[in-house]
Amino acid sequence: MSSERVLVAFRHGLRATRVAFAGDTRMLLAARAQMRQGIINPPNPDLSIDDQIKHLEEVSRFLRQNLVQGKKVDSGEKYHLNIHKETELGDNESLKKTKKTLASQGGGCCGGGEGLYK
Repeated sequence: MSSERVLVAFRHGLRATRVAFAGDTRMLLAARAQMRQGIINPPNPDLSIDDQIKHLEEVSRFLRQNLVQGKKVDSGEKYHLNIHKETELGDNESLKKTKKTLASQGGGCCGGGEGLYK
């Protein structure tokens, strides 16, 4: 039963790499080799098989929804982004809410003016 679930998760991962790295053969092959290596030698062998399968499914979902390739257009400062139908797109309202929440906690991502660098 678990070996079938591992194969299904692995297939999902391979499909996610195809979506995320379409047109970039070098990155596609490297990502697939890394995924294959992770199946053979799990990065965290202390986790149960179920947790490892869950982690692989989360990585697959991340690749499909959050990874976007960019290619520099001409010699300028512009990039063409490869946004596909599975790319998770946020809206400005969610960004504004996060910014307000951080401001109410005393500043930006580093806690305002009292960061590591003084």
